[in-house]
Amino acid sequence: MSKFVRREARGFTLVEVLVTVVIMAVIGLASAAVINAIMRTSEQSEKAIDQLQKLQYAMLILEQDIRQIVPRDNPTGLYIFAEEGRLGFVRSGWFNPQGLFPRSELQPVAYILRDGNLVREHFTFVDVSESSEPFSRVVLEDVDGFEVEFLRAGADKEGRAVPAPEQALTPTSLPPGIEITLDTQRWGRITRVFLINGGSYE
Repeated sequence: MSKFVRREARGFTLVEVLVTVVIMAVIGLASAAVINAIMRTSEQSEKAIDQLQKLQYAMLILEQDIRQIVPRDNPTGLYIFAEEGRLGFVRSGWFNPQGLFPRSELQPVAYILRDGNLVREHFTFVDVSESSEPFSRVVLEDVDGFEVEFLRAGADKEGRAVPAPEQALTPTSLPPGIEITLDTQRWGRITRVFLINGGSYE
């Protein structure tokens, strides 16, 4: 006659339960740290992309305006007025379908460094009076410096655009291009050369 050994069912000991809890806690903390790091990286990437898009938009606006500068006196009596932190000119191409609006297609434009922001101002009419109020909008934030330099035709031995001579800083005709330098908090010092359609020095 066979003898059957009866085994008693036994559960987990307290030590085994505690070890399991500790292991699960460590895994949970590690997972939380990884997820948190991924979320921070994603937020930083989105912020950087947003700032880059704003910079690209500012450069696009500058290029569109500068390319369409026309030889028309602005309120300073010059075709292009430039000093540290300011740039003013008149541009063409201001959309006015079939002359529906009581204005021309010319637009007085000024870029001004104000309170750490690069601000674009424009007026409705070309002949600006002292009482005229400009329409302003911030083109780029966190800007510490805004410099403008006129360029002349040609290039140096390294292929860089040549600055205009000192006497040409108040031209009677348009330069071929303008060099814009921005000192930004996020991207550092940025220099771009923008060409002017039909620009030339006499």
